[in-house]
Amino acid sequence: MPVLRGCRAALAPLVVMVCVVAAVRGVAGAQDSDELPRKAGHLGVRIAAVPDDVRKQSNLKPDEGVLVEVVAPETAAARAGLRSGDLLLTIDGRSIEGVPAFLQAIPRMRAGQRSALGVLRDGKRITAPVTLGTRPPDRGANFDVLYRHVKSKGARIRTIVTRPHAPGPHPALVLMQGAAAASIDEPLASGGPYGKILNAFAEAGWVTVRIEKPGIGDSEGGPYAETDFTTELDVYRQALLAVTTTDFVDRENVFVFGHSMGGVFAPLLAAETPVRGVAVYGTVVKRWIDYALENTRRQSLLAGNKPETTESAVRALDVLMQDFFVQGRSYDEVLRERAPQRPALQRFFPDRRYDGRSFRFWSQLQRTDLAAAWTKGTSSVLAMWGRHDFIASEDDHVRIAALVEKARPGKGTYLALDGIDHGFRQTASMEDSFRRWNTPRGEVNLAVVTALKTWTDKVRHVP
Repeated sequence: MPVLRGCRAALAPLVVMVCVVAAVRGVAGAQDSDELPRKAGHLGVRIAAVPDDVRKQSNLKPDEGVLVEVVAPETAAARAGLRSGDLLLTIDGRSIEGVPAFLQAIPRMRAGQRSALGVLRDGKRITAPVTLGTRPPDRGANFDVLYRHVKSKGARIRTIVTRPHAPGPHPALVLMQGAAAASIDEPLASGGPYGKILNAFAEAGWVTVRIEKPGIGDSEGGPYAETDFTTELDVYRQALLAVTTTDFVDRENVFVFGHSMGGVFAPLLAAETPVRGVAVYGTVVKRWIDYALENTRRQSLLAGNKPETTESAVRALDVLMQDFFVQGRSYDEVLRERAPQRPALQRFFPDRRYDGRSFRFWSQLQRTDLAAAWTKGTSSVLAMWGRHDFIASEDDHVRIAALVEKARPGKGTYLALDGIDHGFRQTASMEDSFRRWNTPRGEVNLAVVTALKTWTDKVRHVP
């Protein structure tokens, strides 16, 4: 599902989801002779959306700035004197308009680049000069971290692989991340949800694989906002093929874990390249427009909008999505001919994109038969949904398991997890998750790790 964005009572923007390869030796990716350099700039902070009370107290505009939660020692941020609790407002004079914009800006910058950060600290605005560093290599107590790459349509795409110290071959877990335009090049022990999930498997003796996106971090290609669905799919295709030709991977025990939009790509890949199992969390199997309208309605009502206001917005969005994603009409043409829908056009399609991605991406996804993809292949499947997930729908996950079970009896499983939301956070209810979505990240609910480990052991017949 697309980039996670803020929820407002005004209904916008919503939070939504979204070949041949040469054999390689020893790593899931290309050899050192064609090494992809680590060049992405690294600041060394963990950030979150500015809490509503802090935003009001600081007189900030909606989406203005980000909150610094943690400053990593011996990084560019630490050397620049940044502190936990600082609000970052600008980069080189350009406004930082929320977490997604910040997460896109820093990876586009290069190591050694000098910049000036506009900081709000204790009510005072200051400027912090900073020289970006290179992200330090990660390491684990019982595994190495390998920085490699695959080639997709001429672009070198970063892959990050953990290799256990123990002799192999080893089972492998390949992460298909959500649609946020953020780098996955971060220490596994950093405390983020993906890090906790992958670190648990890496410490248990698994190979784990992360795949950067085109134009993000060290990866070539992009810009990511203009990357279409089939191009991004090919990136993951090449990465998965590389995993299955890696000598320290047990090729009979390769699993894919798709979160949100990653769960859309996962069945398409498994239908082409046999894997032992596919697990998904917080994803969709409906046609894209059907999901988007359902999600719009759900979040509007959670925001406290009147049913009649909600339905009016849903109807307007339906018309515009049919124009753009089905009929392929241009923005200017729709702008001229859809006067009654102009408020919805500006609300849902800012910058002539939908949730930060090109119309071409969504048109290709709309034409993709996700239900049919789940019926193909040989994989066992686990479809997980968190009961506090207001971004994905339970019925999609029930349907995924049912489609697999009908096609491959005994291989489709649905599991609902208590106390967990779309971002793997521990929350009290769906309403609580909705209210807290733009607050600093909360405690990660490890139920998804337990569920994944239990299911993969069962599929592998581990006693």
